[in-house]
Amino acid sequence: MTDNNHLFDDAIFAYHYFSIKKNLSLRYGVAKNSKKPAKGLVLLLHGRSEFIEKYKEVAKYLQNKGWTIVSPDWRGQGLSSRELENRCKGHINRFDDYVDDLEAFYSKGIESQGLPVYILAHSMGGHIALRFMKKHPLKIKKAILVSPMIDITLPKMVKPVSKLLSKQLSKTSFAQKYTPGSRDYSIKDARFKGNNLCHDPKAYWILHDEIAKNSDLAVGGITWGWLNAAFESINILKQEAVIDKITTPILMINAQNDSIVSTKAQEKLSKKLPDCTFLSIKGAFHELLFEEAKIKRKLWDAINAFLDS
Repeated sequence: MTDNNHLFDDAIFAYHYFSIKKNLSLRYGVAKNSKKPAKGLVLLLHGRSEFIEKYKEVAKYLQNKGWTIVSPDWRGQGLSSRELENRCKGHINRFDDYVDDLEAFYSKGIESQGLPVYILAHSMGGHIALRFMKKHPLKIKKAILVSPMIDITLPKMVKPVSKLLSKQLSKTSFAQKYTPGSRDYSIKDARFKGNNLCHDPKAYWILHDEIAKNSDLAVGGITWGWLNAAFESINILKQEAVIDKITTPILMINAQNDSIVSTKAQEKLSKKLPDCTFLSIKGAFHELLFEEAKIKRKLWDAINAFLDS
């Protein structure tokens, strides 16, 4: 992968920038395999508000298994270009922008590596991966979707109102305003006790510790525009004509106690996809890759078996 914008390296990743178009660039990290030859390339796709540094331990694990890892920050996240003047706002006009970015990045940076490409994606990253694989079913050898965002979990009475409001407000100046309850990132909002992301205290603080080192990594809540774009993309993934074209072999791993994304929607989609193995992990919260040891053992046993099969 060639790039003229090489940044600093850390113990795992070498960081670079990739230009999508004028005033829009994606930062990405490359973690070369520690064994020769590489088994293949794992395209590591994060969830909403995340960034490459959070996944250093995940990348290190895969490195030691003989994989090369490439991981981009989505536009509006990490150190990629932000959508708005307020860096903290989680905003996108349409999820097609994420898919288009991934297509450009893949065609100019991933294909040239000459390695079989696998996807490991979490949450929103899993959603974007599905949209990408619908358009390019033969580019990815296998995909692991961990707690994929097939639908968003909202109270039954709130969801239809949220859909209607976000659709209307996204057409106005409110598109770039926070939804109720959303705000800029603050470390004061972070509490391990009672959190619904993971059971491992050390893993919980990784994101916040990295933001303490570089505040530019922070992303806060979502805008009305982001919410509407998410609902529109969720509807696309419900279409039978879309589902039938996602022929890539998939391992979908579900966190049984996930309260962020819909576990029912995950299982329902897994049954409709042409080639999908579904696994539900008991007692797990949303961030399976950052869960306590006993849960991660089950997770990685399943991932390794799937990748090596």
